[in-house]
Amino acid sequence: MGAFAFKSTKWTLDIATRLIKANIRTHQTEPLGPDLSIVFVVNHFTRLETVLLPYILHKATGKEIWSLAAAELFKGRIGQYLLSMGTVSTKDPDRDRTIVCSLLSGEHPWIIFPEGGMIKDKKVVDHQGMFRVYSSGTRRPPHTGAAVMVLRAEFYRRRLALLKDDPQRQEDLQRTLEKFCVMSLDHALEQRTVIVPVNVTYYPIRAHENVVLRLARGVAKDLSPRALEELSVEGTVLSKDTDIDVTLGDPIAVADYLAAPELSQLAASFDEGLTPLEDDPESSFNESARRLMIRYMADIYRNTTVNYDHIFGTLIRHQRARRFTERAYRNRIFLCVHQAKLLGQHRLHPELDHHYRDILYEDPSPAFNDFVALCLQDGILRKEGEQYVKNFRLRPGRGDFQTVRKDEITTVIANEVEPLSLLTNIIRNVAHTPRTVLSSKIRAIFLQEDLEIFERDYAEYARPEESKPPEVGRPYMLKPPRFKAGVLLVHGYLAAPLEVRALAEFLAGRGYAVYAASTKGHGTSPEDLARASWEEWYESLNRGYAIIKSLTDDIVLGGFSTGGTLALLAAGRKKDKIRAVFSVNAPLQLRNYMARFASSIVSMNSLLGRLKYGGWDFVENNPENKHINYTRNPVTGVKELGEAMRAMEGVLRDICVPALLVQAHRDPIVDPVSGSGIYEQIGANDKELTYLDFNRHGIINGPGSEQVFDRIDRFLVHALAHRVAEEVPRA
Repeated sequence: MGAFAFKSTKWTLDIATRLIKANIRTHQTEPLGPDLSIVFVVNHFTRLETVLLPYILHKATGKEIWSLAAAELFKGRIGQYLLSMGTVSTKDPDRDRTIVCSLLSGEHPWIIFPEGGMIKDKKVVDHQGMFRVYSSGTRRPPHTGAAVMVLRAEFYRRRLALLKDDPQRQEDLQRTLEKFCVMSLDHALEQRTVIVPVNVTYYPIRAHENVVLRLARGVAKDLSPRALEELSVEGTVLSKDTDIDVTLGDPIAVADYLAAPELSQLAASFDEGLTPLEDDPESSFNESARRLMIRYMADIYRNTTVNYDHIFGTLIRHQRARRFTERAYRNRIFLCVHQAKLLGQHRLHPELDHHYRDILYEDPSPAFNDFVALCLQDGILRKEGEQYVKNFRLRPGRGDFQTVRKDEITTVIANEVEPLSLLTNIIRNVAHTPRTVLSSKIRAIFLQEDLEIFERDYAEYARPEESKPPEVGRPYMLKPPRFKAGVLLVHGYLAAPLEVRALAEFLAGRGYAVYAASTKGHGTSPEDLARASWEEWYESLNRGYAIIKSLTDDIVLGGFSTGGTLALLAAGRKKDKIRAVFSVNAPLQLRNYMARFASSIVSMNSLLGRLKYGGWDFVENNPENKHINYTRNPVTGVKELGEAMRAMEGVLRDICVPALLVQAHRDPIVDPVSGSGIYEQIGANDKELTYLDFNRHGIINGPGSEQVFDRIDRFLVHALAHRVAEEVPRA
């Protein structure tokens, strides 16, 4: 293929790929040295790899890529395109010589699909962990063709080196150079043949109606089931909702697999080619090819980008219990990912890597809902009340291979990570972990993490002349021997968990387990708070939520002031995952007009900082509880408080559980209209607003606080009286 043909076709494809909505990402594309003759070995799931991969790898490596493709693709315009891109038919009689020639010269890297065809079911290992793939109704090992090609090229490279050094064999050298079209002997001898494993992972894999399928239906009315399957899957993976991760593994040096004495002697004899050894299935050459194939197949799948669907699908595959709740699935998914991250052996999809905790926190999770819907569609699960029931009678993987991606997509997804034995062992163990053990593990993780975060921040930011003792800001749990529900308490802005201690002890005395969270930037120093975002405050709440959730399904969220804002925000996001929510003096509006200009002041401070002028970073604060609260208020913190209030207001209509609002009539900090303003926007029918006659803000401490406690106690008795008589298992 001419360079102009490649460049013009690449230019065309560059334009075409801009029309593809999928997010294509390449990983580990560190420069491959000019001395490498490369064969890329790639897993094969869709026909798209044949068309797109030469282009993707060219962009990643800067090299002109050639490839092998199935003979049936070389028809019409697609065939013309493939030829122009340097694609060779698997049935081309000159195929092997073409590959060896280019590897000896190092002119073009090659793409070869060692599985020998599309592996639609992604089933590549048997029950013994050996690589075996579907082909024409049977299971067979992957092809060793790629291994044979690279071993053959390196064998003849070694022979060329020996011929060069033997003055008596220069005619043999010349014939060999001509046979393999080697223009420069020195350049050929400088090259090293390597195999580079490449993994292509699609997420999510779905079979949906799409533009490609609609266009095909417009042309051909009677599409076969196989065509429908291929178009519904492969058209969907090109959509904007799909991520395509292309990951290159470490190069495998082929010379290491030519160490057998028999091969060294043959290279030096000059009299025979490799044909006798290749024809003997038991020869050292073919044994080397098999070992190399097993190595690169393992590396291909080791570079799978593990995603949310992999975890969930494998978890369901290994679960023993017939019934699970949604919360149980969420808990187990979290622990699987947490342990996989600690293992550090696998590439995780960004959604899984950065947001896997959302599953446990029970905030909205489209990925969870989507995969559950897929399991219901495939018949693996069915819904009975609040529980999901696994269909143990279903035997996945026994359907038609050609339509499996459409009919049993959940099975296909779980199959993809079967070769990752360390990961699947983690998932299997978590699936078999008893509920109580699972809960205690999750509780231990978050108790330790919450404490470590505070201790680390206190050690870094505490100021001896200003900061309070660490016990003021340290999170804590109060847990009676027997408890009827769990309450997560969140303190206010500029304060610390000690602020809610009296309320926590009151509730513990009434038979509730209580966890008092420490929100990021509090209990340490104003400088620490100045760097914290409201999202980090909410994350602090969520860590506490995970702890309380590990104790009971009857969860109540409560908070004072800004803690009430965060509790209401969480109630709007978690919806029916909790039993009730209460807040005391939660702000919707503040009395201090300066708060309205906090964002502008922060922007001005940033500008002054860039101009090397001082800014207005802190304002004085005169709190009621000087032994708890900061006496300096960072302007950035006021800005974050405003953001948190807006976030809360945006979800008030989504609150669907009993809600209590307590507001001081003459609150000097929070505008008392906040109580009625929040009340009117809450979506729950069961909601209460109580105004109490206080002329101060911190009404959960000091004189009269028992009125607040008593009102909260009566509300909880009422709210928890509506729980169902027979509780479902937690995990």
